Amino acid sequence: MKVMVAGASGMLGSEIMKLLGDSGVGFDLPDFDIADSVCVSSAVNKVKPDVILNTSALTDVDYCEKNPDAAESVHHTGVKNLVDTGIRVVTVSTDQVFTNGGTRYLLESDPTEPANIYAATKLRGEIVALNNPGNTVVRTSWLFGAKGLLPWIVTKLINQEVVTAVTDQTSCLTSVVSLAEILVDMAVDENKTGTGLFHCVSRGAITPYELACTVRDRIGAGVVRSTRWAQLSLPAPRPVWSALGTERSIVLPPLEEVLELCLQKLL
Repeated sequence: MKVMVAGASGMLGSEIMKLLGDSGVGFDLPDFDIADSVCVSSAVNKVKPDVILNTSALTDVDYCEKNPDAAESVHHTGVKNLVDTGIRVVTVSTDQVFTNGGTRYLLESDPTEPANIYAATKLRGEIVALNNPGNTVVRTSWLFGAKGLLPWIVTKLINQEVVTAVTDQTSCLTSVVSLAEILVDMAVDENKTGTGLFHCVSRGAITPYELACTVRDRIGAGVVRSTRWAQLSLPAPRPVWSALGTERSIVLPPLEEVLELCLQKLL
């Protein structure tokens, strides 16, 4: 089994490469541009992979809002270029394809309503991938490893700094290690995991403000202040509620478990 990893130098891609070992062949900018069909075809012809695992993304949602063509080229055209090679594709998407799901966990079968340009372009990439049977789309949210929302909060509070966090966005955390393991399983054994659309997060709906308060209480340090997205005057709208649930059989560790493990490591 040979797995081609697009976006291999990113937080998620690099974790996947560790797990794949000699089975993984990684590509990323500046030498590899997912939006360039000739570049993609050349890489595939060179590697001859059994499956392509795509973690490429412009994760700065405000940048995407101001640069919609760039977001489209990576999240939609890029996925189409991978799918057009005829190789099976496993690609990563986002919870932000939902805007306000109320107060219940959102399932794979629920109708989408992209919160911003980042999410709209991600959704178009999902559709391209899922139009070809055998491909897989994995939606996730608030991914963290050595970096991400949770480590940022912990570091600020340990250093006795003020954390200003929003109260009007509810979603779920996801450990990069847990997600990488799932994605590798999906890539190397589709019969074991299945194909199609999956929601993969650590179950436990929470706002950044609630998360920061939980960490503050746990470590007994730092100050947490609340704000709302409107007060920050940023270009991209954010979802109000995009906490993901799942109808599939793959379940990641719950929020309490990943939070405790992360705090133990960082402290």
